Amino acid sequence: LIQSAYNVDAMLSLMELSFSMEWVNPFAYSSALEFLEKEHVVDDTQRKKEVLKLMVKSRFQTLMWTPLFQIKWSPTIRGDFREMMAHHIVTNVLIFGSSFYRFTRIGSMIFLVHDLSDVPIDMSKLANFVKWKTTTIICFVFMVLMWIVTRLVIFPFVIFRSVLFESYEFMVIKGPLDPALYEAYCYIFYLLLGSLVLLHVTWFLILLRIGWTLVRKGETHDYSEHKSGEAQHAAKKRD
Repeated sequence: LIQSAYNVDAMLSLMELSFSMEWVNPFAYSSALEFLEKEHVVDDTQRKKEVLKLMVKSRFQTLMWTPLFQIKWSPTIRGDFREMMAHHIVTNVLIFGSSFYRFTRIGSMIFLVHDLSDVPIDMSKLANFVKWKTTTIICFVFMVLMWIVTRLVIFPFVIFRSVLFESYEFMVIKGPLDPALYEAYCYIFYLLLGSLVLLHVTWFLILLRIGWTLVRKGETHDYSEHKSGEAQHAAKKRD
């Protein structure tokens, strides 16, 4: 439950970092403006008249509504927002599902694998933040090795393989789980765990890009921190 609360908080923080909400004055804005092409309007007076015509016409055709707020992408959005959001959703579903069905053994092993590899990730980010280049390189190499061992070897070829081929024996034949219940939900867990494997491969490719930048230019840059990481990195170089 503590780990689940942490993941839910991380997902909410990710959404807060990635989206911005702006309140809209309904007296100063109408969605009819979105249907009006600006290049065909000479001045503001004509524009207002065209907007009124569209709003009157919408009573008989499509509805012209005025939102009370607008949600937009924030400038601080992470470069790996889609992967992080998918990871948080999959992880939370796995946590709640494994807790509800008492899959504590497999759940604790997945937690252990992820927590072990999270330590060098945070260490490398901290070293990069304080501009300790040598420490950053050491932590980055250690992070890549831990990532390969834990998330690309142990997780898919030991834990996931055990779930695929040994879970029925231990949970149904030797355990108290009802076979019908196992057949009903096992494929959902297979899909969620397989999604985690794909996410780990995706993040590993991002790590390789970071390592290539480090080797080629001798610089450390986290492409996962910003949506336009390459452009921001180039702009920083020009400055």
